[in-house]
Amino acid sequence: MYEDILQNRFIGPAAILKYRDGDVETIDINDKYLPEMGMNIDKKDYIEARLQDCFDEGNLQIFRHALKRCIETGDEQGCETWRSLLSPCCGEDRICLKSKLILLEKAEDGAIVFEAIRNITQERRTLDTLADAESRYMQASEQINIYNWEYVIATKEMRPCYRCMRDLGLPAVVRNYPETAIDMGIFPPDYADMYREMMRKVDAGATELEADIPLTVGRIPFRVRYTTSFDENGKPVKAFGSATLISETELGHISLDNSIISTLAQEYACIYLVDLKKDTLKVIKNENIIILDENGSFDDLTALLAAKLDGISEEFSRIVKDKDAIRTSLLKDSDRREFVYKDEELERWVRISIHVAERDNGELARLLIAGSFVDDMRAQKLDADRLIAAQKAELEDRQGMLVAALEEANRANRAKTAFFSSLSHDIRTPMGAITGFSRLALEDIDDKERLRDHLGRILTAGDHLLNLINDILDMSRIESGKMEFSPTPVKLKDLVGECEGMIRGKMEEKGVKLAVDIRNMGDDVVRCDKLRFRQILLNLLSNAYKFTPSGGKVLLGGRLLERGDELVYEIRVRDTGAGMSEEFKEHIWEAFSREDTSLVHDTPGTGLGMSIVRNIVNIMQGTIDLKTELGKGSEFIVVLPFEPVSGDAEIPTVDVAVSDAMNRSYDGKKILVVDDNPVNLKLAEYVLVKFGFTVLQLSSGVEAVDFVKNSKHGDIDLILMDIQMPVMDGLEATRRIRAIEDKELSRLPIIAMTANAFESDIQDALDAGMDAHVAKPFRNEDLIMKIAGNLK
Repeated sequence: MYEDILQNRFIGPAAILKYRDGDVETIDINDKYLPEMGMNIDKKDYIEARLQDCFDEGNLQIFRHALKRCIETGDEQGCETWRSLLSPCCGEDRICLKSKLILLEKAEDGAIVFEAIRNITQERRTLDTLADAESRYMQASEQINIYNWEYVIATKEMRPCYRCMRDLGLPAVVRNYPETAIDMGIFPPDYADMYREMMRKVDAGATELEADIPLTVGRIPFRVRYTTSFDENGKPVKAFGSATLISETELGHISLDNSIISTLAQEYACIYLVDLKKDTLKVIKNENIIILDENGSFDDLTALLAAKLDGISEEFSRIVKDKDAIRTSLLKDSDRREFVYKDEELERWVRISIHVAERDNGELARLLIAGSFVDDMRAQKLDADRLIAAQKAELEDRQGMLVAALEEANRANRAKTAFFSSLSHDIRTPMGAITGFSRLALEDIDDKERLRDHLGRILTAGDHLLNLINDILDMSRIESGKMEFSPTPVKLKDLVGECEGMIRGKMEEKGVKLAVDIRNMGDDVVRCDKLRFRQILLNLLSNAYKFTPSGGKVLLGGRLLERGDELVYEIRVRDTGAGMSEEFKEHIWEAFSREDTSLVHDTPGTGLGMSIVRNIVNIMQGTIDLKTELGKGSEFIVVLPFEPVSGDAEIPTVDVAVSDAMNRSYDGKKILVVDDNPVNLKLAEYVLVKFGFTVLQLSSGVEAVDFVKNSKHGDIDLILMDIQMPVMDGLEATRRIRAIEDKELSRLPIIAMTANAFESDIQDALDAGMDAHVAKPFRNEDLIMKIAGNLK
């Protein structure tokens, strides 16, 4: 049942063990287990053999203790044990394995444990060799005492102590010092120049000198000191020298035994010995991997290591930059740390090993840091594992992106489905009112009071339907990046007041109290797109009106926040209505989104209003925030910057006042209406005739061009031109009329009267030569004001 675990290709050498009452049994091993031990042993023979027979008593106790801890605590345990194995071809061999133990199952007949192994025999033998050499140095230090001598500067004669003569073979007087001692081999050849320089300084009168220099063929490390004495004239006369065997805790322990260096050099390309107490470093071998200057410091080495492993092991990279962390954390629970990484510059896998060379009273004193290349077979596996991991990570990223994209698409589809369902309901509701009350109006044609009521309801439903259409058109403009702004000078305080006036009647009719505080807005004139500002504020006030029940309150507040190169205003709309949940609060700004509550379902709307508001605010480089709590109301806070207008600038007024335009006499004025829709022609005729206009009607652009060409001066005073018509549209018809040779006819005023109401549509009309634009469905006041403003 555990075969799948063992044979997983990501699992290294591993076995399944059974443990009961101190007895350890091997249940199964994978194909990597025996090769890792380096023994040619039959798998069946190994499994059938008693596992504890491989251990001596001490190592068996270590292994049993680790197993028991693993079973008792359920935590992963590790241990290192020596084992003796016997194979038919290789004989008996003793190897050291590092085991990682993981509990798989507890049962009445014993516990099942997973064991992962790594063969660390060569590493342990290397460390044992190092420890043995260190032990030999300690024994030597106990047998050798301090050497003393006297050096006469004038004669260059050196008189050694008895121990110098006994141990080093020096005569009672050594002449021509230090050359004679160098020739005798007292100092190793590679230190001869260093010692000559030291003696030159003594001859020159240096008061005190000290250097670490190995003596004799054994290169035993000594600390050599000189103290100089002077005559009454300050001339150096004699120097007293001593050579003290450097203790185990001192710098001299960096002189490693030649056999250790030779052993390590076979495996490692670079070797460094670090004394943490003295903050010194000795370069023993320095090839290929970490190229450190011969005079490089420990700081230089750690900087190189951190750079190499940055991104490979963030923990190690952080620790090696901090010497205190190296002393306390790096080797806290182990005498060795190892990191394997791919050196992209060398295009090879590298192993960095860090060993404890010495602890002093439990404190880390010396480190051995070594680097080696990973063998080709292991490197191929690491490359394969790295590629698999990268592909797996990429696959997981792509899957995550696909899941997120699918969820986003599903969410958008759900929102759009809900939107179209809501839109269908919201369009059918006013349409039902329009058609229903139109029939009632026909039935009650002679009852003026009822007729007036029916027509009022038809107008209300039409306005609501028009608002729905405008929201959809605005969203389309925003998504296409075609929403345009036309800022003009205005007093923002007055604009807020206008919006208040537009909504107050509805609020009072519903029984909602509207409080307004705009005293601190000031009377500054700023450049502002009045249409878009009204759209923001009316949307917010309309929402507050919709979701605040009778007896509730709505507060509209405004103030000037900052005065500088720009004037920054804050507008607040707070209500005591339904509020919204924290979950929906994050989605309020998304298109088509409406909270799924009975109150929202009963309130007309498309779910586009807040998305439109936020986009307009963003385009105006402002911010909008929301504070809300379900059942307690909402507060929207809008902050907008505006360009101030100089004090002498005038706020523009409409060219022809509304009252003047609506009360003028237009008798004798002839208007040509061009539209392919008979209903539109009839509506225009009814409206225009009421104001005294004579109305001429045509149904195509082609007819309009021919009619104007064949007209006489005075036959037409103004043209109302639809845009979308078959054969020849209104834009092309306008361009051809403007091209007529008769200047008076070609300059007839032409006003676009069309359902094409985008800013780009207005600009297209002006570019074609039209004088103005009126959007369908039109308000009588808008149409008459445009006509009055363009009549000659």
